[in-house]
Amino acid sequence: MRRTRRRGVGHEAEGGQAVVLIVLVVLVMGMGGWVAAYAGADGRVPRGTSVVGIDIGGRDQSTAAAALAHGLRIQGQDPITVSVGTVTTRVAPEDAGLSVDYGATVAKALGRRSWDPRQLWRYYTGGDAVTPVVHVDYRRMDALLDLLDEKAGQPARDAGISLRGGEIALTKPQNGVAIDKDHAREVLVDAYRAGQTSVRLPLLLSQPDVDQTDLDTALATIANPAMAGPVTLTFAGSQVTLQPREYADLLSIVDKDGALALDVDSAGLATLVDPAAHDTTPVDATVELKDGGPAVVPAVAGQGYDEPAVTAAFMRGVTAEGPARSVPVTAATKTKAAFTTHDAKLLGVAEPVASFTVAVPATAGPSFGAAVDRLSGALLRPGDTFSFNARVGAVSGSGARLATATWNAGFLAGLTDVARTGSPTYTGGLPEGRDAMVDAATDLQMRNDSSYGVLLSARLQQGASGSPGSVVVDVWSTKEFDVAVSTSPRYAPTPRTTVASADPGCVASAGADGFTVDLVRTVTRVADATPVRSDTVTTTYQPEQAVVCQAPPAQ
Repeated sequence: MRRTRRRGVGHEAEGGQAVVLIVLVVLVMGMGGWVAAYAGADGRVPRGTSVVGIDIGGRDQSTAAAALAHGLRIQGQDPITVSVGTVTTRVAPEDAGLSVDYGATVAKALGRRSWDPRQLWRYYTGGDAVTPVVHVDYRRMDALLDLLDEKAGQPARDAGISLRGGEIALTKPQNGVAIDKDHAREVLVDAYRAGQTSVRLPLLLSQPDVDQTDLDTALATIANPAMAGPVTLTFAGSQVTLQPREYADLLSIVDKDGALALDVDSAGLATLVDPAAHDTTPVDATVELKDGGPAVVPAVAGQGYDEPAVTAAFMRGVTAEGPARSVPVTAATKTKAAFTTHDAKLLGVAEPVASFTVAVPATAGPSFGAAVDRLSGALLRPGDTFSFNARVGAVSGSGARLATATWNAGFLAGLTDVARTGSPTYTGGLPEGRDAMVDAATDLQMRNDSSYGVLLSARLQQGASGSPGSVVVDVWSTKEFDVAVSTSPRYAPTPRTTVASADPGCVASAGADGFTVDLVRTVTRVADATPVRSDTVTTTYQPEQAVVCQAPPAQ
């Protein structure tokens, strides 16, 4: 059988294989060139790369950094001319805290390692101009900016008020200028990075913290009121009034959180006021007569004052108006009274338990009334001893009558007799065996041995015009005792003697016999007949001499 061979088919197959082979050879050769190109560019800065005019292209990272450092030692340390406002100065980059980070700059020029043909093409056909990576020491840069600000800037002036010498002086606010530090940092870094040798730094207008509005407010609410009038500081028992001329130099108006506020020299104020001089001692509670009866007078704590308390009160008053310029000072310490209000209430002084009345001649004058007033209000706590001389003192005229009324009232109330002296001779109008005399050497004393307090009150009862009056002594307490008193008949008489007198001024007197009398007191508790005690007081009166007036013998 005859085979038919198709022309060209076999040849085409053979030719296709040749083409493939040729393509493979080209690819292998191209791949080899690509690998060789990649190997030649590995770790090297693209050719033609420069940093601020310094060529570092074609070098590896280490030699490129060295070349950059060498070039900048010559070129990059040139001073920068810095202008701020009207001030111009030359500044070394180092003093501005500026330097180039060589390694980081070269790394930036190297870029990312890549098989990208475009990246390889860039290496062989030339790199770019690369800006350096700048390291900033902001501490040094801010120190430079502060120095420039001192020279070129002008601080804003706050408004102010002075009260020296009592005169109000105003300081008007004024705007200032200052370096815009945030912007200035950027300008310096950009200029250094670009290799510039001169730069102008910007200034900003600065406002005062205390402006005209603050000044007007402080003038109206602080300065004018402070000088308007005196300030009175009130303590527990005293007060001090300070005039503006005295305290003006102690005041200052200061900036506080962007506003004007008043301040005072506390030590100087304390020197004017002397807080300790106004301290008070505690006052014990007591019981007094009010509206005809006993009433508890509360205890008063002692008050102690110090410098901060005085300062706080003064500051409240110095800018106030009218009555509010009188300010109470709060005590820094308080001392409790030894005898409290509660203690006084427990005394139980609530009702009259005894009274005694003695006639007083019409000749008793104002001094006797004053002695009655001194006696009234005497308070005896349980266990206390009453002394007439200590409480009342000297009584001219009818002192024995006031002492007699006092002793008898206490005797009937159950007070214990401590010291009592009867009159040397019996005086008509006084109860026998129950009179008492007092003088500088002779005292009347009674002790309160009851469970309650005892309050003595005394009052004068006026008689009809020209007639004798009387003195009444009352004893107030809670009734604890019943008291029975009896007086014996006179005994042991002592006859009087009679004398004759030819003195022209002789006053005849009948005289009186002396005698002795006993006063017996029995004390029992209320609702209990058992005697608590029984007292016998014996009084002996000396005879009083009779006087007979006779005519003088004839000449």
